[in-house]
Amino acid sequence: MHGILRKIVVMAGATLAFAGLGVLSSQASVISGHWSISDALSSKTCSAQLETEPAASGYGNAFKTTNCQGLYAPISKATAWQWSYEEGLSLLDAEGQVVLQFDIDELDGLTSVGPSSLFLIMQPVHHDSKASDLSELIEKAIVVTAQR
Repeated sequence: MHGILRKIVVMAGATLAFAGLGVLSSQASVISGHWSISDALSSKTCSAQLETEPAASGYGNAFKTTNCQGLYAPISKATAWQWSYEEGLSLLDAEGQVVLQFDIDELDGLTSVGPSSLFLIMQPVHHDSKASDLSELIEKAIVVTAQR
């Protein structure tokens, strides 16, 4: 049993080491695509696109939104996104500063964790394979989270 756990820790550590270099292509393919962002308190919703190509700023992959200013105005500054199992999904501005951060929750998607005053939910605009890919990502994140 300890040998299996040790292998999981080593594999997770290797994944985290590579994640520091940018989003792994397999993670980018799972997370990239069309997402909806909604406010749990007001029910306002907007659209976001997590691209697979690098952002012009060089801080991650390209990120675009549509009609999100009324939901959370600073999101319009986000031009890039990064994923790590330690930090979750970070939306970054052109200077590499975190504008908004999401992490995996028990929902079918991601929940905002920063700034703490927000209650945003980010869900993939479902394509049949996206839901199963996201569940696999959640399983991997649970293993890493258990090691923290």
